[in-house]
Amino acid sequence: MHSDAAQLAEALLDDIVTWLSSNFDLPAIKQRPVVEFASKMELARLRARDRTFSQGFMESDGRLAQREVVALYDNETRTILLPDDWGGTSPADQSVLVHEMVHHLQNVGKLKFDCPQAREKLAYLAQDKWLERFGLTLETEFDVDMFTVLVSSACMY
Repeated sequence: MHSDAAQLAEALLDDIVTWLSSNFDLPAIKQRPVVEFASKMELARLRARDRTFSQGFMESDGRLAQREVVALYDNETRTILLPDDWGGTSPADQSVLVHEMVHHLQNVGKLKFDCPQAREKLAYLAQDKWLERFGLTLETEFDVDMFTVLVSSACMY
């Protein structure tokens, strides 16, 4: 299953980059991330490690801090980690890849943010806009409302 899902993810990347750069203020960088798969347990372990030791991973996880991790992006290795059960055929699955590609373009484009969580706002907005193309929303697919996104992505000093 991973090889089919990996091929589908690879096939979607160029279209996603083109869509992101034409709909948002993101560079159309063609440098692809590595796409790998991990168990939900491994994704949770990596998120916990990141919160303890570094700012390497950017997470995409529902109600941000309280929900199960959906996917991760590693800034250092430029790797998107998708869950083992990611199939890539549903708009919701594709929106997860869109979210993580935002982080990849932010990283490779060397975009600067006031704080790490500020990077999440655009990623969630792009994910929601992708879902809207199919008559869906972040709230219906992932139980994430825009108020939560705005509060969670604000820099609190």
